[in-house]
Amino acid sequence: MNANEMSSFFENMGMMIKAGITAEEAVGLLKEETHDNAALTQVYTGMAQQMSEGASLSAAMKDSGAFPAYAVDMVDASEYTGRLEGTLFHLSDYYMTEGAMKNTFISAIRYPIILLLMVVAVLVAMLAIVFPAFYSVYDTLTGSLAASSFGYIHISFTLCKILLVVMILIVLLLLCGVVMWRSGKSASVRNALSKFKSFRQLFDNLDLYRFTSCFDMFISSGEMQDEALKKSLVVAESDNLKNKLNRCVEKMASGLSFSQAACEEKLYDPINNRMLIPAERSGMLDSILRKILTNLKNNNEAYVGRIAGTVEPFLTGFLMITLGLMLISLMVPLIGIMNSIG
Repeated sequence: MNANEMSSFFENMGMMIKAGITAEEAVGLLKEETHDNAALTQVYTGMAQQMSEGASLSAAMKDSGAFPAYAVDMVDASEYTGRLEGTLFHLSDYYMTEGAMKNTFISAIRYPIILLLMVVAVLVAMLAIVFPAFYSVYDTLTGSLAASSFGYIHISFTLCKILLVVMILIVLLLLCGVVMWRSGKSASVRNALSKFKSFRQLFDNLDLYRFTSCFDMFISSGEMQDEALKKSLVVAESDNLKNKLNRCVEKMASGLSFSQAACEEKLYDPINNRMLIPAERSGMLDSILRKILTNLKNNNEAYVGRIAGTVEPFLTGFLMITLGLMLISLMVPLIGIMNSIG
């Protein structure tokens, strides 16, 4: 199940349980409403059958294999603590945001691809239409381009070919990256894009957002801080964040609280770190975590905007300069011929 499907599932389950419908009946109702999606129908059918035999919602989710381990653990913990309804809505919000973040990242890549395709189209038009037309005119007027003063047009023509090949390779590379990302090979794409500072900052912030959201959900479902931290480790993807979280686990095992360990490891930026300890002492850790999530989400949007703001003028300027140079290389010989005639 993708992020949008899981968000819909948890939201529908939360609404029906809030209305007094049992979890078993809710899954059965969802099964009847997904007749147009064979894969979801199969998942819900298996879950409904298991729950009819006495299995809990978390056990049915686990056996279906359609849900991540941390989502199953959260539902299991909420069933034990009696906070199932709130946890289901929290999971719905989490996966809705997760889907939005993925779409935001894809949009950051889509725009450069469109601009690159425009550059490719212009270069193809130059090579297929513009250059041949001018070649024909100059050849008629001068007899032979190679024997005249217009030989540098060949340089422009060759440069245009080289640029076209380079642009096509870049477009193919970006398209391959998008396909790999959507097919589950995102780690390779992340490693390649992380070599650029802006993308590295975006990935690190997305990773931290994902962990914080998961940790907040475990805390809200009644899980102890140390267990919530350990279970939230599975969503961390970058080695840097994993190392920080593992050191936090060790410090919490030695007696520190999560906020103290997070501050010592500089898990968040200074502003967010300073809010943790007072919030934990006042019993408002879950509220502050949600505020931190809002800050991280705003940072994600800022990083994406920065990437788009850098790539757009660069590619636009490259397109304008390329067109200008090509036109100059074609028009200067014509001006020379006109001056000679005059």
